Order: sequence, then structure tokens, then C-alpha cells
Amino acid sequence: MSQDVSTDSFEARKHEWEQRRARYADKLRPGKTLSGLPVKTVYTKEDVTDSDLDEMPGVYPFTRGLYPDGYALTPWMQQMVFGYGTIEETRQKMEKMVEEGMEGYFGHKVFNTVYDIPCMYGIDADDPEAVGNLGQCGVHMSTGDDYDELIRGWDLESTNFSMITGDNCLPALALLAAAVERRGEPFSKMHGNSMNWYPRIAVQDVPSWEPKWGYALIIDLVKWAMENAPDWNPVNIFMYGISEAGATPVQELAYGLAWGKSIIDAGLAAGLAPDDFIGRLSFQIGCTVNVFEEVAKFRAHRRMWAKICKDAGATKPSNMLARVHVHTSGYVLTQQQLLNNTGRITLQTLAAVLGGVASIHTCSYDEAVGVPTEESHRTALRTQQILMWESGLREVADPLGGSYFVEQLTDDMEAAAWEIYDEIEAAGGYQRGIETGEIKRAIDNSSYELKKMVNSGELPVVGVNRYVTDEQENYEPFRIDESIEEKAKARLQDYRARRDETAVRAALENVRVACEALKEGTGSLMPALVDAARAGATNGEMMVPMRDAFGWFVSE
Repeated sequence: MSQDVSTDSFEARKHEWEQRRARYADKLRPGKTLSGLPVKTVYTKEDVTDSDLDEMPGVYPFTRGLYPDGYALTPWMQQMVFGYGTIEETRQKMEKMVEEGMEGYFGHKVFNTVYDIPCMYGIDADDPEAVGNLGQCGVHMSTGDDYDELIRGWDLESTNFSMITGDNCLPALALLAAAVERRGEPFSKMHGNSMNWYPRIAVQDVPSWEPKWGYALIIDLVKWAMENAPDWNPVNIFMYGISEAGATPVQELAYGLAWGKSIIDAGLAAGLAPDDFIGRLSFQIGCTVNVFEEVAKFRAHRRMWAKICKDAGATKPSNMLARVHVHTSGYVLTQQQLLNNTGRITLQTLAAVLGGVASIHTCSYDEAVGVPTEESHRTALRTQQILMWESGLREVADPLGGSYFVEQLTDDMEAAAWEIYDEIEAAGGYQRGIETGEIKRAIDNSSYELKKMVNSGELPVVGVNRYVTDEQENYEPFRIDESIEEKAKARLQDYRARRDETAVRAALENVRVACEALKEGTGSLMPALVDAARAGATNGEMMVPMRDAFGWFVSE
């Protein structure tokens, strides 16, 4: 028979707890999150006296989720990233993933296509610098033919195309728009995302446009989408890249929000009304294996972004939503004992779902060694689908809401992130952080500290510094057919042979003129790029006058 403790006071129970643990309490090692935030072994109502426990999902500030009933109406989007070889190989992967059940909201199709390095930097297949890189770790798409094949057969109004580009963000969208037009359909039917990731150079060792022109290009794309493709998301804030560069979750939160604020500032400076563009901004966020810290990060992120948007002048609740796609963290995956990564990926996905995100890509267990195989890619997708249909996670919105620990950790992460965010804003904002290199140095330092913790064993990693074995694993990596390079070159040569070279040269000269007009503040670039794509200009050809006009910069 159980003891009736209903009359026991909280204070009495706490006193008994303290007595029972007194003999060993001083031996407990202080806990902390990956961000270094202290963690206690037990949390009580005393820890949440300053927390707002009356919040509801779907209501400002959206801590508990964007929608009133969470995933009950429709689950998150399964938005797997893929891309290798030419568009034909990537189309085969697309179609296979659709057959395997990959889908977005209400059964819509989602294609999250990553470009290869030559495309990202505006290098066509016949450029000597492309040798050895074509179709590696991404698809090579540079011609109108490629984009015709990308959209072939798909209903534009129920298909979401996410284009993981680099500095070719504007030419890629122009090529897609021209392909849509060739199908006889209006731009307004386009649904998807431009990964307008220029500000990533603050944390990654990659060259890109000079900062002031990088922001000008971002806003130019935003304006074109507002006027021509209102359902297109023109900016994706690449917090995942911040995380992968070595930032702590708190740093990722602070720097990512500062990045978003810098886009808002640029839009407002260009005369855009807050409610006309802020709601189209979205985020891609990383997710490590520290489950509760990640859940708290997603909850704090929604709350903080809602406040930033409201302070910037957004009045519609729909324009204060932090729409988040999670890419499970790649840097936590290990080359040692590859199959262990399935456990890590499951924990990451669980954290993303408990955190209430809108869309998820699950890494494949073999990404630490190469391009995923068909089997590993399917397993990654199945991880999401098992959680979606077998776990019961969809039934309750924000199931950890009200947890003493999660509520306190959410508040702690928000407070720590605001501190960093405020320092960035006081110093001139994220754009200035690019120019000075301050953000990159801070993240480099965090990355170094993390590496030291792993090397010393302070941060346990199973298979790396715990439970290490000398056994050789039997793993056959995915290998890309080397003939793809010649195939891409032949496709490019054929494409150029069929176009009107005079019209292409004229269109590219117009692009050059439009670049100067954008710099002078007297014109827009995107319409000229769309005209060039119509005429048959390639991705690389459009990037030449852009590089000449906007310079090349590396954040030191």
C-alpha cells in the first residue's frame, strides 16, 4: 500500500531530499551543456518562478510552437538534401526519395538540392578550375536544359524547390524562373527557397562578394521575389553553417539571430515595409546530440525571433514566425564505428521534433566518409518516418513545455544569447562582424576548445575516445562515376551550340550594366539575369560580370 504524502509540504520533501543526498552530493561533478551553461541534477518549481508558464502554442511569442496544435494537423516536412553528378543522376535520387515516402506539408513534394562547388562559385563545366570537382558533393546545374529537367513533370504549386547554392544564388533563381516560363507558367507558381547565404562568410573560409554588395544582392533578390514570386522564400539564414564551423548552441542562436536582424535592417534601409518581407525569411539550423539543450534552443529561437520581428515593425503574427528547417549536425558524426552514427542521428531528430521545427533533413550515417549510399540515405529518411508514425511524438504540441528543467534551460539560453546578440548590435551589427572578422574569430576559438575537449576525453565521444576498437569495418563507400565530368562538358557544349550567341552576348552586357546600376542605387539586377537566362546564358557566364562588379572578399 502506497504512503499518503498529499499533506507533505514541498519544503519538507525538499529537506528530505537534501538529507538523502548529503552523503555523496560533494562527489557529483557539476554538469553543463555544450554551451557551458550550468545544469543541476534536479529542478523544481523554484527554478521557474520567473518563467512565463501561461504561454500557448501558436500564440506570440511562439515559444511553444508556431501552430496551435503542433504536428497534429500535419507533420513536419521530410526535406532530405541530395545532389550529385548531373541533373539526370539527381532526378533519379529525387524520384527514389519520393517513392520512399519523402514529402512535405499535406503531401506536397520537397526537393532540397545541393549544388556542386563549381556551380556555387559560378564555374562552368569546361573551366579548368572545375576539373575533379564536377558533380562531387552536389549536382552540377549550369544551363537552361538542366533547369528544364529539374522541374520536368512536377506540379509547381505543390512542389517546393530548395536550392542550396552559393554565390550563384541570383543566377540560379534566374535560370529556374526562365525554365518555369518556358513551360508556359507564371513565376507566381514558384514555391521554394533561395539559400541566400552570402553572410556565411563571417564564419566560413570562403570567398564571396564584398560585404556591402553582398547585402545589396540579397535585397535585390528579395525585391524580385516580392514582385514576381510571392510564395518564394528569398532568404534562408544559415545557422547550420555557424554550428558546423564550431559555434556552441548559444553562439549559433545569437549569431544566427544577428544575421537575420542584419537582413531586416538592409530591407528597411532599402525602403521595404516590414510586413512585406520579414515573413518570407526562414532559417536552417543545426542540431547536435545534446537533446535538451537543442530543444531549449529551438524554443528560445522562436521567442527571440518573434521579439526581433515585432521590434522591427512587423504587425502580423504570421510575419513573426521563425520557420526552421533542421539539418542534423554533420560535425558530430564520426568515421570510427560508422553505424554508431545512426544513434546520434536518431537523438538529433528526436530533439528537432520535440523542439517543434517545421522541416528536417536527417544526415546519413556514412556522411563522415563520403556521399551517402542509397541504403544509408533511405535509413536516414526512415529515422524520420519511424518517429513520425510510431513514436506518438506528433500527438502533443510542445510535450516538454512546463518541464522545470526545459523551461529554465530555455530561459538560460535566451539570456546568454541576448548577451552576445546585444554585443554584436552595439558594435555595428552582423555585417560589421563580417568586415572585422570578430564573429569568425569567436567561433574559431569555440571550435578549438571543443576539439581540445574531445582530444582530452573531457567530452566523451563513443568510438573516438570511449569504447575504441581496432576492428576494421567493412564499408563500401558510394563512388561517383568519373565519366560525369565528360558528360557535363558535352551537355554544355551541346547547349551552347543551339543558342543565339549574339543574343547571349547582348544579354550579358545588360547584366554588366545592371550590376553597375545596382551599385549606384539606380536599378535592379535580377530582371537582367532572368533576361540572360532566357537568352541562354549559363550560370558561370552570368557570374563573370557579377564578380567583376562586386569584388571578392574573405573574412579574416
